[in-house]
Amino acid sequence: MDACLPGAQWWEPRRVAVAAGLRWELGPLILELFRTADSWWLWLQHREVAESAPSRCRLVELAQMPAEEGGERFVFRESPEQVRLRPLLADRSVVVRSRQPVFVPAGEEATLYLSTPVWLAVEVGEPPSLLLEVAGERLSDTWFGPSTREGELCYAGRTHARSQLATVPRRAQRAITPLTVINRAKNPLPLEKLNLPVPLLGLYGDSDGALWTEAVQLSREADQELAGFKVVVGAPAQAPEARRLSPPRREAGRSGLVRAFSDFLG
Repeated sequence: MDACLPGAQWWEPRRVAVAAGLRWELGPLILELFRTADSWWLWLQHREVAESAPSRCRLVELAQMPAEEGGERFVFRESPEQVRLRPLLADRSVVVRSRQPVFVPAGEEATLYLSTPVWLAVEVGEPPSLLLEVAGERLSDTWFGPSTREGELCYAGRTHARSQLATVPRRAQRAITPLTVINRAKNPLPLEKLNLPVPLLGLYGDSDGALWTEAVQLSREADQELAGFKVVVGAPAQAPEARRLSPPRREAGRSGLVRAFSDFLG
């Protein structure tokens, strides 16, 4: 078996015989799982991959246990035969920095397409038992807030802030968020950095192998430090047939406001 995008729904459950295994290659991540009579063995590797490199998505059957050291072993009375890598969104907000200056003029709105790495929940059995979670890409930490006392610890990312969906690269280990920014203020809104609260979003998978989040709307009012935040519940309009793979990690606050734009920071 060697499944490649497009059309590779690598997150589907699979059955593995004893003395057999699977290797997933998803962008920079290589994850190998091997089943014995009473155990599942797991190996992880993050490679250095150039951003311009083509996205890799492969699923390969293993007929023998990988020779590399460093595997982790999960022991059962009898190892379950079903295994699944379930994608879910990051456990913190992702602060995405634009690679070039981007502005939304006063009174305008724009839809941008941002992609962020997914996490993988390695699950075996039915009902599923979680072995561990692993990030599809390694991200650095960053602080987002007006001071060191007020704000939140986030992950840092980069974006081209593309406004045309056709130009967005499809990567197996990343999910696309349609983000509509509404600027009701009297001045242009710079989008140097955006705080995308991905733990508040559900994750969806399309039949062509693409991953999507629920759509988000951020609105800026005049002289307001916080942005209006709205999740458009359900599969995004750009992928109406996508099905939900993971729910939000946490519920949004009642206020409907978030600190989203970098120009409010001191």
